[in-house]
Amino acid sequence: MPKRGKHVQPFEGPEKAFGHAFRLMREKRGISQEEVSAAAECDRTTVSLIERGLVSPKLETIVRLCKAITAYPSVVMQRMEKSSFYR
Repeated sequence: MPKRGKHVQPFEGPEKAFGHAFRLMREKRGISQEEVSAAAECDRTTVSLIERGLVSPKLETIVRLCKAITAYPSVVMQRMEKSSFYR
């Protein structure tokens, strides 16, 4: 059986910028990944992967995640665009 590699953390890009912006907003509101995953009806590991920029979420997922932290998707996107990770 081949050895599985670890997830490689991206240094920049839209996925990393979105995840970083979302995480900052979630933490500022004092909401855990578990609470987000329950409200957004997704797995906690999915929230973690998105926050680390390892996956690119669908628009439907973005909307559900933002509702879970009571934020407009447009506000998260604006913060994403201002992020140093956004290239």
